[in-house]
Amino acid sequence: MAYTQENFEEWIILIPLKMEYFTDTFANENNLKLDYSKGSLDELENWIISNYSEIKDLINDSKTLDYLTVYIGETFRKHIGGKWYIDLKNKKNAYYSMPVLTSPDYIGELYKAPMTFATACINRKKGNYISTILKNCMENMKIR
Repeated sequence: MAYTQENFEEWIILIPLKMEYFTDTFANENNLKLDYSKGSLDELENWIISNYSEIKDLINDSKTLDYLTVYIGETFRKHIGGKWYIDLKNKKNAYYSMPVLTSPDYIGELYKAPMTFATACINRKKGNYISTILKNCMENMKIR
């Protein structure tokens, strides 16, 4: 989806509704426990790996990718803080027009891009790729 500032702000407003559906109805239908824990990221990643054999398949399922992006991002926010941000000015930014998390407290990478975590885990097939990123962020920030 190509975002404008207006529809990005709308996207932010809809996060609680999306997460209500995703952590309840979607989770129950797919036998997942989505409680914003690090372990839930592993459970979700294994679900992604079992349901999408190629990155393009998940990208083409834009609604699910959106839910995954929000859930992964909100889980990161609960553990390391940050706020949703979108760069619509610098076309050279690798995350141009993509919802990301950012915080002055982040160490190293200024942006955390949950959408890329959801797609990248498909080829890695680890089952703990996303939670490892979160654990590394927490270690770097000295968060227990």
